[in-house]
Amino acid sequence: VPYNTYKLTYAQDPKSLTTANHLAPDFVRWEKHRVWVVEGNLKAGARHVYQKRRFYLDEDSWAALASDQYDARGQLYRGSFAFLSQSYDKQVPDATPFMIYDLVGGSYNINGVVGPYGGIRYIDSLSKAQWSPESLAGAGIR
Repeated sequence: VPYNTYKLTYAQDPKSLTTANHLAPDFVRWEKHRVWVVEGNLKAGARHVYQKRRFYLDEDSWAALASDQYDARGQLYRGSFAFLSQSYDKQVPDATPFMIYDLVGGSYNINGVVGPYGGIRYIDSLSKAQWSPESLAGAGIR
């Protein structure tokens, strides 16, 4: 699974991370880790783009570092990866960069690359009052 992916997370030039068809392999560190495999199947009578999803949960962080998404025909439709690194200043693992491959459409997307923007920034917790519907509505941007 992707692990200790500092090179990807803190890359200063996001354009260097991508190729025409996949993420540039030099930026991803893969490690052999024990994972828990959790599978979810669409319940009878329900509709969703994914018939089945399989998650690979890292046993140390409990982050879903990879997942497979299957369509109604049972074909692998999309594959996703979260790129884990340790945030030593907060003493927590963080899987901010996330990517998804669309295997049917032949495209992919990566987001959460924070290197050019000064790294991951943690904010203070919001008070209970700030979570009220009125407060959240007032904080919105149109």
